[in-house]
Amino acid sequence: MMRLRLALAKRVFAAAAALIAVLASPPLLAGEFALAVTPPRFELQVKPGERTRQILEITNASPEANTLSVKTADWTLGADDAVAFFEELQPGSCRPWVLLERREITVSNGRAYRFRFEIDVPADAKPGECRFAIMLEGQEQVSRAQGGPAIPFSGRLGVVVYLALGDAAPSLSVVGSGVQTVNGIATPVLKVRNSGAAHGRLGGFLSGTDASGKTLEFTPGSLPILPGQTRAVALNATRPGDPEVAVQVQFPVTISGKLEWGKGQSQAVEQRFAP
Repeated sequence: MMRLRLALAKRVFAAAAALIAVLASPPLLAGEFALAVTPPRFELQVKPGERTRQILEITNASPEANTLSVKTADWTLGADDAVAFFEELQPGSCRPWVLLERREITVSNGRAYRFRFEIDVPADAKPGECRFAIMLEGQEQVSRAQGGPAIPFSGRLGVVVYLALGDAAPSLSVVGSGVQTVNGIATPVLKVRNSGAAHGRLGGFLSGTDASGKTLEFTPGSLPILPGQTRAVALNATRPGDPEVAVQVQFPVTISGKLEWGKGQSQAVEQRFAP
């Protein structure tokens, strides 16, 4: 289960990449609006003509019951890792295939709400991947900061659904490398292209030794690489046996190992990085 708490915000329908349960994100806060959802995202494979039924469990950690509106939305992930949601149907949207159990729910404290939805894929659907989000939105409230204006806001949470049709799968390849500043730290990155028909994420075990002689382990970033995208994937450094604490790399550094994605797909990596 991943706990998501949403920040106070004006009513806009756009969010930073960290919002996507989408996409594995840290906790977000919003006053008394505090939800936990599981799973944090859905990655489904369905054949044309089939129907799939899924359950999203929602837990309310605030002391008061929360009434939530439920809707679907289309979304995009930009090259700058920013995510935008859209209420209006986008070209090629598969949201008309989606049936929600209810449009409004009330989630009490301490008891999980099992929310059901169905996706009915047409028999003539073409192979590929469609993506949408299930949006949970709290009732509008008013924030009154001392000495400031009243600002209307509502907590909003998006749970992403990836739907691969037929045998759609990612096909990832490393097409470049370099050093970029990520969160203020110089970080080795790989440029990864997805020429497949479904999104992919890199995994695997990489190791290396930097200019100071430290032996390091490297984990690729977990953001999805959508079909047709080329994305810079950060290789985050940690000390062996201590994966929770990030380490600043002293360049140059040589990194080697094997990257993995999808079902049994992999690529060996041996790359020297220098600013």
